[in-house]
Amino acid sequence: MAAMEHDLTVGAAVAPPTPPRRIGWQDVLIVGPIIANSIYYYAGLPLNALLLGTHPILLSLIRGSTVAMIASGGFASVGRAPLILALLAPVPISMITDPCYFYAGRRYGRGIVHYLERTDPRWRRRLARGERFFKRWGVWTVVFAPFIPVPSALFYLAAGEAGMRFIIFILADLAGTLMYVGLWVGAGWIAGQHAVDVAQTITHYGWWIVGGTLLLVTAWAVWSSRRSRQVM
Repeated sequence: MAAMEHDLTVGAAVAPPTPPRRIGWQDVLIVGPIIANSIYYYAGLPLNALLLGTHPILLSLIRGSTVAMIASGGFASVGRAPLILALLAPVPISMITDPCYFYAGRRYGRGIVHYLERTDPRWRRRLARGERFFKRWGVWTVVFAPFIPVPSALFYLAAGEAGMRFIIFILADLAGTLMYVGLWVGAGWIAGQHAVDVAQTITHYGWWIVGGTLLLVTAWAVWSSRRSRQVM
């Protein structure tokens, strides 16, 4: 955070540098949920296999994963879950950190972009692509962010940096989230009993899948860390 805050000093080339801002409660409210959600994403991975075939609506509510939405649609199709719950349950968790990214863009501006570029060179390509999309399509990039092959957070940062009104942002984000959820729940609805059978099979072998997933995540983390050091 200190490095990110330092990038926000204005006119450093023509004026004496000013000390970085101290981290305050606003920074905690913005960055804290993003960090917590990242930890929860990995810590909660076992829940996908363990709950998918028995409580897909609950899984959608607490995880918002694609497989949970598909399974929920399948359960709704065969009359084992209300369709309205299948559609609405994943929405809160899917949007929980989006306002944080929006306000991060508003509070830190270009500083957070420069920070991400320095942290990982791969972000340079992602940021450039995301900025091109946002400059051309504006609020529509927020609506269709879940469908664009660029991290959605980049569009939320850009919206905040550009000064978009928060109410416009949140409505656009909600519309995009509902479309994204509807797509996967609809896929599960069409699959029907097949989606239910697959979900139940996954849960039946849940602990084996959890063990294999943990091994893969660990291997990926080690490989990614080594690759980042080599690139830098």
